[in-house]
Parts: sequence; C-alpha cells; structure tokens
Amino acid sequence: MDYNALIDVGYEGFLCQWVSTFHPEQLPCHLEGTFHYGAFNAGLKMIFSDGTAWMVRFPRVGNVHDDYSDEKVAMEVSALDLIREKTTIPVPRVHAWGFATDNSLELGPFIIMDFVDGVSLNELLKDPNADRLTRLMREDIDDDHVEYVYRQCANFMLQLFKLDFDRIGSLPSPRAEAEKSMPIRPLTFKTHSILQNGGVNTFGDRSQGFTNATEYFQYVAGQDLEQLIHQPNSVDGPYDAKSKLKAFQVIRSLIPSFIHEKYNNERFKLICDDLGLANLIVKSKQDLTVVGVVDLEWSYTGPAQLFGSAPWWLLQDRPVNSSWDCKDDKPPEIASRYFRYLDMFQHVLEEEEAKMPGCEEKELSGLVRWSRDSGAMWLHMLLSSGFNDQMSFPFTGLRRHVGEGEWKKQEEEFDDKEELEAFAKRKVLELDQYDDALEKAEELKALVDSGEMTREEFMAAFG
Repeated sequence: MDYNALIDVGYEGFLCQWVSTFHPEQLPCHLEGTFHYGAFNAGLKMIFSDGTAWMVRFPRVGNVHDDYSDEKVAMEVSALDLIREKTTIPVPRVHAWGFATDNSLELGPFIIMDFVDGVSLNELLKDPNADRLTRLMREDIDDDHVEYVYRQCANFMLQLFKLDFDRIGSLPSPRAEAEKSMPIRPLTFKTHSILQNGGVNTFGDRSQGFTNATEYFQYVAGQDLEQLIHQPNSVDGPYDAKSKLKAFQVIRSLIPSFIHEKYNNERFKLICDDLGLANLIVKSKQDLTVVGVVDLEWSYTGPAQLFGSAPWWLLQDRPVNSSWDCKDDKPPEIASRYFRYLDMFQHVLEEEEAKMPGCEEKELSGLVRWSRDSGAMWLHMLLSSGFNDQMSFPFTGLRRHVGEGEWKKQEEEFDDKEELEAFAKRKVLELDQYDDALEKAEELKALVDSGEMTREEFMAAFG
C-alpha cells in the first residue's frame, strides 16, 4: 500500500479527525510532513493544537504478513508497556492502539504513541557512499562516540536482565479479553521472515510451549530445516542441497553442548529480536544521548543465554548478511572490526554492571563472556535469523569453533547417500519448476506494464 497516496486523495482530514478522538481532550491536530518508513512500519507525525506531538504507526503492507499484523502490534505494545513500567529505558508512551477491526479508517492495526524528537542513530552511523545498501557502521566513527553509545546500550541491557519470566513464549496480551487467544509459541523475527519472504510456515502447533531452552533451541533450529525442505528455491543445486541438509542436522545435534545449564529451565528474559543500534533515537548529530528506543516488534520471552549473548548489532548490520560471508572458510575482513568492538562492549558492560545496584554477581557480563568462550554466540546468531547458509560469518564461526574434524564426524552421522540423493533430486526438480514459473511471471508482468494485459488477467493466470 502506498500510504502517501492516501494523503494525496484527501485522507488527511479523516486521519486528523480520527487521531483527535484518542486525545484526552480531543484536541484538533494536523499532519506534519509525510510518512516515515521503516523496515516494518509506516508512521506519521501528528501535531495537536497545544503543541503535543504523537506518532501514528501502521505495519507496512507487503513487509508484514497480513495474518500476523495484529499480533505484531499487540506484542510491541506489551513490550513497550512492560519496559516503560519496569525500567528507565526511554521508550515512547503508548496512547492508543488497536487491531485492524478497531481501525475505522480501514488502514489496519495501529499504535499511537509519543513522537520521539531526535535523530536516527542509523542515519548517523551508516555510510551514505556505500557501494550497496547496507546498515554497516562507517569505519570513520570515533571510538569515543561508539563507546558512549555502547555504554547506554549496556545500561539498558542490565535493566532488562533484571526482569525474569517463568516461561518461553509470547508476552501477555495488552488486552485482558484477548489473553486466551494469544498463542504460546512466539512471533519471532526469524519465523516471520521465513514465512513472509520464503513462503514457509514454520510455527508448528502454536498452542504447545517449551519446557526449557534446549527444547526451544531445537524447535528454532528445526525452522531452518523446514525452510530448506519446503521452500522451492532454497538450494542452488544438488551439492548445495545435500550439504545444507547435513549441516542443519548437525546444528540440531550440537545444541545440547551449547546450553548453559544454570539458565536452561528458568529465569527467562525479554527478547527483542530486532533491537539494535538502528532502533535508537539520539538527541542530535553532536549529542549521542539516547532519547528514544523504538520499533520493538518481534518481542517475546526466551532463554537468558540468548539475551546475554555477544551482541550481533555491534556494527549495526546483521552478521548473517552477505557482506559478512566467508571465503574458503576464512573469516571476512570485517571480523577483526567486530571482535574489536566486542572487546569494547564487554569492557563497558563490566563497568556499567559494577555501578548498578543488584548486579554484584556480574551475571550478564559473565553470560556474554561465556557465549564467546563456549562458541554459543555463533549458534545464537544463527537461531536469531532465517535464510542461513554455510558461507555466513556465524555459520563459519560455529564450524571453526567445533573444529573441522569434529564437524565432519558429526556430518557422517547424517551421511545417508540414498536419502541425500533423493532429497537433492527432489529439490533440483522444485528449483527448475520455480525458475520456469518465475520466468512466466516476469513475461506476463511485462505485458501488464505495457498495457497488453490487465492486472485481473495476470492474477487469473496464476489461479
């Protein structure tokens, strides 16, 4: 949906009237600017007659799966309310929210919250002259500035680590009457990505919970296998098919050796899958004090060791992205930057932990150190993202930590040649059929673009 088009056709007046109904005094308001687009949301800044500024936000059509947009919004509201109540982390106050059925403008589910006045840290850190679109932090950022931001992040993490939950799964619904309908298995960044971009539903039975971290990690690792098996274009060829099948099976078999027993069965934590530097709003280009933490979708309760892992976001970009890929099983050049910043983060985390009351046991810094020493950090990165492949930085890191000899030994346990050949044959056939369908779709799209075919005829061709 092109939300800006709604403004162009005169929707602004209806939007302002609708937003005013949520103000305690129903003050009139006006729209300032146009839509602000993020990866999963489109938002508008609304100014009331008393100068108060709110942000009205909707899930982006096409970026958020239609069947889960209501749940996405509800879980973010739960996370915002919880963090605002239990910590001093500067998250925006939610003034109103609703499911799609609550929206009289028929624009889908929504959140109305305080507008955070400041500058996106993402815009300050990323390289505007990069060869391709990336969030990767520029190399000319002063270490003092990075440390200042990390120190604030460490403080936020320490506050969140104090919150304990008794189960792994979805957060309680922000609406008491909707509590029974909220599934136990959480809506995660990974699960949604595989569904929205890969077309594979890996939820399983969402009414079934998890007794411990081991069971949950097995479930999440199984999602990579499900995607590999059911996504038509999940392989490049027969060798890739066999290699990925063995690799994902090995990962599942290794999970018990990467479990921190102290936190396996209890003290689960608030996990915000997509929370990183790009979610921070700072005062200005000159003052990097965080004034807002935003976009907390994909929030749920999960294993403490997943929360207390070496952060993936230290360079802002996800280490599973292709710019981090390894060649000839050797770490990319960017690896040295990541570990240098990881050293910096661990140092400031320990310092902040020493200053914070109730953190005398230094649990969080100990968990981060354990994740690095044990190699669990690599597993955590893989479990937090979909579309994993063996060339990725965390996949290579895990394999190198396990050791080539032990990894090959584990692969031999799944080296059923007959099964592998049958799987590869099926996947190559699916890939060929997918490529044929894609070619046909592109040819028909060209006809639509030229006016030789209507959109209705295009849709009917795939009916």
